[in-house]
Amino acid sequence: MEEQYPENAIQRMMKEHQELMEYLQKTGDTSLQIRIESTFVKTLLLSAASYFETKMTNGVVQVFQDRTNDSEILVSFVRNVAVERQYHRWFNWKASNANQFFGAFGATFRDFMEEKVRSNPALADSIKAFLELGSLRNQLVHQNFAQFSIDKTVAEIFEQYEKANKFVEGFLGEIKQYLIDEHKTV
Repeated sequence: MEEQYPENAIQRMMKEHQELMEYLQKTGDTSLQIRIESTFVKTLLLSAASYFETKMTNGVVQVFQDRTNDSEILVSFVRNVAVERQYHRWFNWKASNANQFFGAFGATFRDFMEEKVRSNPALADSIKAFLELGSLRNQLVHQNFAQFSIDKTVAEIFEQYEKANKFVEGFLGEIKQYLIDEHKTV
């Protein structure tokens, strides 16, 4: 059985978009449907990438809060030096794996995650979708947003979002499990 997460802002946006498209289909306004679809695909992509950035950065800070008993100076240091305006440096957006990100936590954690990915093709696919969305986001914002053309439909972007979200939602749990396992061996 596939794990389900509570509906979030991205899912609500998609639901509202579908309702709007159904309404426009009933009215027969095809040209407006096409214009809205071409604009919404960009909005959805940016929204998904922004959602992922918030989830990942907040998650990393949360781990430090938990592990340091909410030490203000340590959490502030991590937030100010490793998190604020650093997220897009965490990943090699052109790669098909997150080894650069995993390696930032040290070689042992990178090896742990590489083994998880090797043994779980769904996780590998989720990471690949996550990185592709991040790469597309970077292209969109750095290559003239208004004229940039995304060669994917709204449905394809949303499908990638759902696939990538499994990695984002599960990553914090992977770190916590690693830390528990690491503590057992110390």
